[in-house]
Amino acid sequence: MSTDRSRLLFPIFAPLYEFGDKWGWTILRIVLGIWLLPHGFPKLFGDDAIPTSRNFVAFGWAYPIAWAYFIGAVEFFGGIALILGIGTRLVAAMVAVQFFVITFFIMYPNWGWNKRGMEYVLIMCIIAVLFVLRGGGRHSLDNYLSKEL
Repeated sequence: MSTDRSRLLFPIFAPLYEFGDKWGWTILRIVLGIWLLPHGFPKLFGDDAIPTSRNFVAFGWAYPIAWAYFIGAVEFFGGIALILGIGTRLVAAMVAVQFFVITFFIMYPNWGWNKRGMEYVLIMCIIAVLFVLRGGGRHSLDNYLSKEL
């Protein structure tokens, strides 16, 4: 999409705005994926599954360690999927649900802005919801599939 330079206060920035229009959503999707990777890796391949499973014990859910590994898989393999833009809506939906639960069931009521990192979890939830609604975009592997979720 071409930027109407006559509407810009600083027309010199038109190429930057055009870059943002073309690549902004892609960059955001990739950043979300990269953001998730280091959270999932230690749950799957390190020793973070046990501490994570305590949240599911507190919920009273059966198989808490299995849930911890599932969350690790969503974060790690889902992060890779988001980076590539494959299965974007499905992965984003799982991430959105996960971070909604973290925000409102694990951190609440002991959170507030700048307390316990709640704002990071909430913004990741909101970004994931946006990708559920919009999909992977033009620079994603989803774009090359004949059908999309």
